[in-house]
Amino acid sequence: MRLPLQIISFSFALLIVSQNACAGAWILKRGEFWVRSSFHYLNTNERYYSRNTPCPLNENCTKAGQRVKFAFDGEGRVSALFLKARYGLFNSLELTLEVPYFNISFTDLADPERDNTTGIGDVRFGARYNILSQPIVSTFKVEAKAPTGFFNKDTEAVPIGDGQWDLEFEGQFGKSLWPLPGYVNLDLGYRFRFKPDEETSTLDPGDEFYFRGEAGYNLTRSFLLKMALRGLFGKKFKQTGVTIEDSEREILVLEPGFYWVVKGPLALESSVQVSMSGKNFFAGQVYIFGVSYTFSRR
Repeated sequence: MRLPLQIISFSFALLIVSQNACAGAWILKRGEFWVRSSFHYLNTNERYYSRNTPCPLNENCTKAGQRVKFAFDGEGRVSALFLKARYGLFNSLELTLEVPYFNISFTDLADPERDNTTGIGDVRFGARYNILSQPIVSTFKVEAKAPTGFFNKDTEAVPIGDGQWDLEFEGQFGKSLWPLPGYVNLDLGYRFRFKPDEETSTLDPGDEFYFRGEAGYNLTRSFLLKMALRGLFGKKFKQTGVTIEDSEREILVLEPGFYWVVKGPLALESSVQVSMSGKNFFAGQVYIFGVSYTFSRR
C-alpha cells in the first residue's frame, strides 16, 4: 500500500525544521575542531492543511495553511540525535558534516500499530568560506544532502529520508553589538532539490528558499540568551512531470533558547522551535537539547 501523503509530509518536514544554525557567520580558526551532539523531540497531532491531504471529519478546512489535526486521529512522535562536526581547515575555510539518527512513528486509526522507523537519516556535508570580517562578518556556505536515510514509496513504514539529493547555497551575515554584549546574525539560502531515481519515487520536490535571523545577548560572560526566527518557502512538487497544485511547503518558526559555556571548550544549549504558520508541514513544538566541545591546538 502506498504511503499516505500526510505521513510523508510529517517526516519530510521534520528533516528540514530540525536543522539549526550553530555559529552563524563566524567560522573556526585553523586547526580547531568542534563537535556537537543534540537531541530533538517532537510529539504532535496537528499539521498545516493543504488540499493534497484529507480534512479531518470534525474540522472545517477552508484554506491552505489552516492549522488542523491529522486525519483519522493521526499522531506523530520523533526522537532524533544529531551529530554535527566542524573543522577549521584554514582561518577562512571550514568543513562541516552532520549525521542524524531518527526514531519516528506515525499512527492513526487506519494503522494504530504501525512500526517505528529507526536508523541514520540523510547525511549533510559541506564547506563555509569567510569572505569579510569587517564591518559585517560575511560567510558563504555550500552544503549537499545525500539520500542515505531510509525511503520507500511503497511501504507503510514512515521514511526517515527524502530519497533524493539536495544542494544548498547560503550567505551568512553576522555583527557584534559591542560594547553591548550581544550579536545579530542573518542566514539566507536557496536549496536545489534534485529529482530522485524513478525506481525510488515519481515525486519531484520543488526547490526551496529559506532564511534564519538570530539575536543573542550575554547575561553573563558564560550564559547567553538567544532568539531566532526561521522560515522556508518551497516551490510546487511534480509527479511524473505534472505539477501538483497546492503542494508547496512553507513554514515559519520562532526559536527561543540559551547557550551556556560550562567550562572552557564545553558548552550546553537548549531551545524550542515553535511553529507559527505553515503549509504542508506539521504544527507543534520541537524541543532541542545539545552539548558541544571545541578542540584546539592551543
